[in-house]
Formats: sequence, structure tokens, C-alpha cells
Amino acid sequence: MNIVRHQIHMTAEWISDYAQSIEAPMQRIKGNLIAPSTMPIIFWKTFDIPWLSKGESLLHGTQKFSYQAPITAGMTLDCELALTSKVQKEGRQGKLTFYTHTLVCKCEDELIVTAETVLIRVGDNHDKKEHNS
Repeated sequence: MNIVRHQIHMTAEWISDYAQSIEAPMQRIKGNLIAPSTMPIIFWKTFDIPWLSKGESLLHGTQKFSYQAPITAGMTLDCELALTSKVQKEGRQGKLTFYTHTLVCKCEDELIVTAETVLIRVGDNHDKKEHNS
């Protein structure tokens, strides 16, 4: 299994910017801004993910979030992204590769959120073998 880890500091500005970009209402708990539930989607930008090619076009399959507590401004999250499955199938457009990922974020060793994401690559550009003529 491929795993990468990254620490993410949640700022009120970052939460506010993301909430505005998706037109989500601003919410607070105990005076702290709460991140919209889909915000972990953009955490991926902070990771160097060796099993995905930079700049490669991928389709977004499914996304699921399971929260134990809200993400709030001021938190420092210890996040781990794991490639939990890679499956190839034949589709109408050719070969499809389904990458299933699990992102787990904790704050002070307490589980905050688990997100599962499926990304889909169309084509076999990574699996081509060079042919000698």
C-alpha cells in the first residue's frame, strides 16, 4: 500500500476562502470558523503523491466523508493519504484505472475525518510497453 503523510494547519482565511469559492455558508462553533464538509478535497494539493502523475487528467469518481468532529480554524491536522486499491477495467473509451484513496486526518491523535475518494484514469498511457522494431 502506498502512503503519504502531511501536516495541515487550518486558518480562518483558508476556510473562508474555500467556503466562498463553493458558496457555502460560514459557520462557527465556540467562536471558531468551521470548514465546509467537502474541504478535505483540496488537502490533496498539499501532498506529493508519487503514484499519480503530475498534470495527468483524472476523472473524479466518488467521494465519501465520515466526520467524528468538525474541522475548525486553528487546528493542525496530521493527515495520511493511502492508495487502498488500484483496479483496471475495460470501458467504452478503453482501459479505465480506478484509484481508491483513503485520507485520514487527526488532531492531537483524535480522529477528525476519514474521506474515501475514487479517481479514474482513462487510457493506458502509464502501462504502454516500448516496442523495439
